[in-house]
Amino acid sequence: MGTGQRSVRRAALGDPLLVGLIVFSVLGTLWYAVPLADLDGALRLFWPAQVVLDLTICLTSWQIWRMAGAEPATRRFWRSMAHATALFVVGDSYQAFLAAGATTPAEAITGGAVQLAFLAAGVCLPLWTMITHPIGAVTRGERLRFWLDAIIILAAVGAFIWVYSVSAANDGGLPRLVLTVAGAAGMLICALGVLKLALGGNPPFTRSAAAVGIVGVTMTGAGIAVGGALTDAGHYQLAMAASFVPCVLMAFAPKVQELGMRYGGAAAGAVRREGRVSLLPYVAVAATYALLVSVLWSAELSPRAWGIVAGAILISTLVVARQLAALAENHALLQRIAQQEARFRALVQHACDITVVADATAVITYASPAVQRVLGISPEALTGLPLNALLHPDDLGTLALPTGRDEVQTTQLRVRHADGTWRWLEVTRTNRLHDENVRGYICNARDVTDARAFQDQLRFDATHDALTGLANRLLFHRKLRGPAQPGDPDGLVGVLAIDLDGFKAINDTLGHHVGDEVLALVAERLRRCVRPYDTVARLGGDEFAVILSPTTEAFADATADRIRAAVTQPAVIDGHHLQIRASVGVAIGTRTSTDGLLRTADAAMYDAKRRGKSALAAS
Repeated sequence: MGTGQRSVRRAALGDPLLVGLIVFSVLGTLWYAVPLADLDGALRLFWPAQVVLDLTICLTSWQIWRMAGAEPATRRFWRSMAHATALFVVGDSYQAFLAAGATTPAEAITGGAVQLAFLAAGVCLPLWTMITHPIGAVTRGERLRFWLDAIIILAAVGAFIWVYSVSAANDGGLPRLVLTVAGAAGMLICALGVLKLALGGNPPFTRSAAAVGIVGVTMTGAGIAVGGALTDAGHYQLAMAASFVPCVLMAFAPKVQELGMRYGGAAAGAVRREGRVSLLPYVAVAATYALLVSVLWSAELSPRAWGIVAGAILISTLVVARQLAALAENHALLQRIAQQEARFRALVQHACDITVVADATAVITYASPAVQRVLGISPEALTGLPLNALLHPDDLGTLALPTGRDEVQTTQLRVRHADGTWRWLEVTRTNRLHDENVRGYICNARDVTDARAFQDQLRFDATHDALTGLANRLLFHRKLRGPAQPGDPDGLVGVLAIDLDGFKAINDTLGHHVGDEVLALVAERLRRCVRPYDTVARLGGDEFAVILSPTTEAFADATADRIRAAVTQPAVIDGHHLQIRASVGVAIGTRTSTDGLLRTADAAMYDAKRRGKSALAAS
């Protein structure tokens, strides 16, 4: 037994109205069923007992109607039940008043015109609610299936009504025929209302309440059918029992519904049948064939005719069996598809990588929830935008979509985050325009910002000096052998070799930490003396070099003068007043002869050192 069922049962045992209803039902059933009971007392209490049951149904239906959390359609149905049973209370109370003065048992039991009028008015309220109750079918196929099932069942009901009511009324003349046809139409309308609740997929009651109510309605119909015969035969207590017991069950149905909604979590109708096959149409077919056999039995058909009837019944049975087998197989297949779809949805919902689908015009038609986690943008906000809407301007040319069938391309590019920063994504694009399930490009992207930053740092560390941040010897030679800069038709390259004078003495007397700060200071002064696209490098120790490209001899000499003047500016480091000096050598060459430029500049620099500290020499 589940936890919900146990909680409902515990609540039921503590519900005073339910306990009272149970006690009242047991005592009333014994009172009417036991032959030794006082007939006069039973007759006088028959209609008051009906009033008590009516009040119970009315009160419980009103509680369900006012219950918070119930669906609007559910509340509407139980509101109509509360109003209907309020009319029943009035009609049965009036009949109880009349029955107190009845002179015969038949008069005491049989309802009068006023009671029947209130009964009819009360029945119309839930009947109209049932007919107008919304069905749970959403798609066109579901609605068509619902109405086909309803028509099949109504046709079977109509066949039974014709056989047992309308066709038998011909002997009573036109008035009886008209009344019988009107009654049959009413029965069909009632059947339609019940079918909408049973087949519509959106019932206003729980499964348990529906079971109790259906048994009560069925017994009510049977009681009406046999009640008159029992009364005519003088079996008054059995006639009263046949009416009382179904009314008791009808009183239990809303109470079961109320307990299920209050303690079992059934805020709405719980008898939903998504994906399940309704057996009612097939039951209607079987019942109609049984009716046909019962009618033909009295027609004294020939063996040949009975053979045709038997064959038709057998063929119909096999067809129905085949269809049920196919429907069961389809239902199992749909369940597997639904499970796979739910699994795929769960995987996509919680995946770290982004999945985006773009149509043939590169407009985004789907974005997975990972977009929110990676880029801070909701999938809905991204849908409908061009695929390159968030790309960095410098990366727009790298997002070419694959043109070949099933062609795959992978690129790393920058995408704007919701906070304005840029995130590096590795995007894999697959052409699935030919796939009718996709009709677009599938783009899978993962965030590689941290990995890209780490790789960039590794590349930077491999080509730059750790102390000064300048290019190291490897990057210096790579730049020196690189292509000419735009606007340099002559391809002239200038190399400046710079060496600090007396740097060893600073390290030996003041310490390496002061020497490191001197090197960092010199590096900063060198950067300020050159253009942004020129290259400043630390080749090792206190040796620096500069690549000027493009350049001229005059510009190179002027730059060397600026560097020597800037470096020799006084500096205070760690409380020490220092006078830094440097020797600079200059070499000019073309892009076709860069291999010897650094050696030439070094030679010029050493020549400057021989001529005196803080000197300049050109070669």
